[in-house]
Order: sequence, then structure tokens, then C-alpha cells
Amino acid sequence: MAAFTGHDVLNIPHLATLTLADAEKLSGELVVRSYQPREMVTVEGEPCRGFYQLLHGRARLFRTGPEGREQIMRLLQAGDTFGEVPVFDGGPNPAHVETLEESQIVLVPSAVFRRLVDTRPAIALDVLNHFAKRLRSFTELVEQISLQTVQQRVARYIYLTAREEGRETPEGILVSRTVTLHDLAALVGSVREVVSRTLHVMETDGIVEVRRKEILVRDLRALRQML
Repeated sequence: MAAFTGHDVLNIPHLATLTLADAEKLSGELVVRSYQPREMVTVEGEPCRGFYQLLHGRARLFRTGPEGREQIMRLLQAGDTFGEVPVFDGGPNPAHVETLEESQIVLVPSAVFRRLVDTRPAIALDVLNHFAKRLRSFTELVEQISLQTVQQRVARYIYLTAREEGRETPEGILVSRTVTLHDLAALVGSVREVVSRTLHVMETDGIVEVRRKEILVRDLRALRQML
């Protein structure tokens, strides 16, 4: 990758209010690294190095229970940030982050970010807004896992993905299978076998067709009614 520039720094959401001159000075303190698919970026419980932005690629943020069961908290897309909380509370990384494909990620070291927050009110306000949005999203996740069935959760994931990323075809809406069945189970708070049975029921009902690299949504309206 070419040298990380001041313009690149300004593309990091929390740092967008910096002047270009300040961003240029800051660029040399940031760390950019490339990752292969299924490579760990952060490990739950390890010391926090700072916060990150996913520049290119995709990743998953998840926690692991005592028996090894995983719960995906967020699927990360290019432009998303993660790891802000331990920068401020001094604790360890609260979750694992693993890439799903080849990715580039920039690290903003804790000391650098704390210095900016201490001296730039606009950056501090942006971080507060970010935390408020994340709290809302985690509240919604808890609600879904607590109050919805696995079928509803799987249907919601496929429906939203079809609406946001799907491609219209004569057969229906094609959705790329960018997560494994194991990942999908971890995302909806279930296990692989239950999710597999749920998808099979949806196929039998003619709502979706599960293929090796994609899911064909044959009846988006019926899928919406399952939410």
C-alpha cells in the first residue's frame, strides 16, 4: 500500500474534523497492515493497542463463551471502526475480530487517540455519538436474541442482506454467501445444525434456495412476513 496520507487520515470517521495539516502530521503515527482471510486482528482478553478502521475487506467481531460457542456482535464492512471502548476504560479487548477476506486495517494507537480526544472537543463529541449508536445496536441485538425465534433471526438477516446487497434476477434476488453457515449461526445466536434446518424449511416452502456461493430469495414478501 502507498504511504498513509493526511487525506487517508481524514477518511477515518473520528478524525474527520482535523485540518489537513494536522492529519498529515498524524499519519506517521498510525499503523497500516494487510491481513489474509480468517486472520485474527484482535483477541478477546488481550491488551488493547488502540482502535481500528477497516480500510478494505470484511471482518467479524465476536465473543466466545466458556464452551467455545460464538456470538457475532457485528459484521464489519470497509469504513467501519472498532475497538474504541478499551481505549478509554483501560480494559482488555472486549471481543475477537477476525477477517473474512483479504483486508487492510489501520490502527490508531491508544495514546494518540487519547491525546486527540483530550485536546479536540469535536473528536470527543464524535466518539460520544459513536458510542450512543453502538449502544442502540447492541440493545437491538439483545432484543432479537431474547425475543425472536431462530427462524425470525435468520429471515431478518437474509431479508436485510437482500435489500442492501442483493441483485435482481428473473428467478429472484441473488445474495452472495459472504459468511459461512457457522458464521450465520454465530450471528443469530444459535448453532449450525439449527440454522441448517431453518434454511431447509425455508427452501421447502419455496422462499429461498441455498446454493454453494449464494442464496436466491424467491419470495421476498414471504421472507418479510417471517420477521
